[in-house]
Amino acid sequence: MRYPEEVIQEVIGQNDIVDVVSGYVALSPRAGNHFGICPFHGEKTPSFSVNQSKQIFYCFGCHTGGSVLTFIMKIENLDFLDALKLLADRARYRLPEKEESASAKEQRASRELSAELNKRAARFYHDHLYGNTLDAQNARQYLEERGIHPTLAKRFGLGLSPTAWDGLLSHLSDTLPEHVAAAGLATQNRKDATRYYDRFRSRLMFPIIDTRNRVVGFGGRIMGEGDKQEAKYVNTPETALFHKSDNLYGLNLARKTRKAELIIVEGYMDVLAMHQWGFTNTVGVLGTALNDSHVRLLKNAGCTSVVLMLDGDEAGVRATLRAIPPLTKGGIRIKTLNITEYDPGAKDPDEYLQRHGAASLTELLRNAKSHIAFQVELYKDKHDMDTIDGRVSFTQEAAKLLSTLPSAIETEAHVSEISKISDISESAIHTEINKQKGNAPMILPTTRRRTSAAGRGQERSIKKAKETLLHLILTHHAAAAALEKSGYLSAREMGNGIYTELLELAFNNAKQGKQMNPVDVISAFESGDLHHAITEVFIDSPEYETKAAIEKSLNETAFIIKRAWALHQMQSEDAKNCQETLQSLGLMVRNMPSISI
Repeated sequence: MRYPEEVIQEVIGQNDIVDVVSGYVALSPRAGNHFGICPFHGEKTPSFSVNQSKQIFYCFGCHTGGSVLTFIMKIENLDFLDALKLLADRARYRLPEKEESASAKEQRASRELSAELNKRAARFYHDHLYGNTLDAQNARQYLEERGIHPTLAKRFGLGLSPTAWDGLLSHLSDTLPEHVAAAGLATQNRKDATRYYDRFRSRLMFPIIDTRNRVVGFGGRIMGEGDKQEAKYVNTPETALFHKSDNLYGLNLARKTRKAELIIVEGYMDVLAMHQWGFTNTVGVLGTALNDSHVRLLKNAGCTSVVLMLDGDEAGVRATLRAIPPLTKGGIRIKTLNITEYDPGAKDPDEYLQRHGAASLTELLRNAKSHIAFQVELYKDKHDMDTIDGRVSFTQEAAKLLSTLPSAIETEAHVSEISKISDISESAIHTEINKQKGNAPMILPTTRRRTSAAGRGQERSIKKAKETLLHLILTHHAAAAALEKSGYLSAREMGNGIYTELLELAFNNAKQGKQMNPVDVISAFESGDLHHAITEVFIDSPEYETKAAIEKSLNETAFIIKRAWALHQMQSEDAKNCQETLQSLGLMVRNMPSISI
C-alpha cells in the first residue's frame, strides 16, 4: 500500500532528521551542518553530513543520501512502507487505514490480535523462565550448561511454558479461548469442542520475531525426558500471522549487523550458540526448506551472500541442495560449510564451537566452499573414480553444473579443478560445457576502452550541469515553466533513469503550481538507490539572489546538456553515415534560444 503524499510528508515532518540520526550516529555541528562517522561504510574521518534545514543527509565518502525515511530504510534494513511505519510509531502518528473488503478487514484484525496475544504470551513465558519454580531453575540450568548467557537469553526473549494444561489460557482469561487458539497458542479439545488447553507445556520457548519486531510465533523445546511420544520441538502452526516459510529465526537481530553475508543454520540452539560466540549475522530456518520467500527476506535485509552451515548428515545435505536453486535465482552468492568434515564428532555448529571455539570456526568460514565445489564433491563421491566410466560420468555431471554459471572466470577455475580430479583435459570439459549449453559459442568479454582523465572530467561536468538544472527547476516554478515552453530540452536528452523522472516531475509541478522541498521530492520515490541520486541534486546546490542569475544558470546548464547529447548522437554510427543528421544536430546546438522567465 502506498500512502497519500500528504501522509508521508506529515510523518517525515514529525521526525527531525538530526534527532533520529543522533540515535544511531554521534553528530557534531560544523559549518551549519552536523557531521559524524558514516554508519554505512568504514571510515576514520567524518564525511557523513546531516543538513537540518533541508532535512537530508549525505555521505561524501560512499555517496549515500536521502531523507530521514531513507536513513531508517538503510540503517534498519527496512523497505519503504515498514520504515514509514517505524517513523510513524516513533512520532505516535496513526497511519490511516486503507479501504479494504470485509474479509480483508477480518484477516487484518485477526493478524493484529494474534500479534498482541503472542506479545503477551512471550512476556508470560519469559517471566515464568525467571521465576522461582523448580521447573524454571532447571530450565535456566539447562541454558547455562548449553553455554547460553542470561544476557543472550533475554536478547532473544527466551521463555518457559508452565506444565499446567491451562497456564497461558488462565493468564489470557480476558480473551476468548478460540482467539487464543487462532493465534496458535492453544488447542481445542477433540472430544469437547468447548474446552481448550495450552499448545505449549513444559517447553523452553523461542519467540519468532519478524523484521517488523512482531512476535509472530514460537518454537518450543521439550524440557526433561518428557513423553516419548511427544516431539522434541513443536512450532506454532500456520496461522493468519505465522507462516514458517516466510520467516527466519534471528533475522530481526542479524539484519542489524548490516553485514552483506549471513550464515544460515538449522536449529534454534544453533542460532543462539552462534550469536553467543560472536557470529551475530546468523539466522535459522524453521524446519522447512529454504524458498523464494526466504530469499526475499534475505535480500531485504541487505544480504548478498550466504554460508549454508546446515547439519552434516544426509538430511542436511539434502537441505543444502534444495536451498541452492532459490538462492541462485535470487542472485545471492552461496558458500557451504559442513563442519563434520573437520570434526566427525560435532554434528552441529553448537557442538563444534563447544569443542574448538570461535577462532577455529572463523577460519572454516573464511575457507568455506562455493556451492559448485560442494556439489562437485558430491558427484565425485557418487562415482567410482578408479574407472573410466566413473570419471566420464562424473565429468559430464560436473560440466552440466558448470554450464549454468554466468561467469567465464568462475567457470575456468572450476574446470581446472575438475580436470585434475578426473584426469580429463580442460579443452574436453569446455567442449562438454558448450554442448550442455546447446552448442552456444563462448561469449568472451569485450574490451572496454579506458576513459581518459579528460573524459571523466567531462562526464562529471555534464552530471553537475544536470543536477544544477534539476535543482533549479524543482525549486523555481517559473524556470521549469519557461524551460518546458521553450521546447529546447527533452526528457531523452537528460538520459534514462531518475534525471528524466525529475525533469517530468518539475514540469508537472509547474503546471499545478505545486511546491516541493527536497524531502518531498525524495519521498515521492520508494527506492533507496534513487534517494541517493536525488540527494546529490540538493546537497550542494547553488543559491540565486536575482531572476537574472536564475536565467543565466538555466541557459548555461541547458546548453551543456544539449551539447553533450548532440555530441553523443553525432558519434553514433547512424549519424556518421548521414550528413543531414550531422548538420541538423549542429544547428540544434548553435541555434539555442535564450530561455526567459
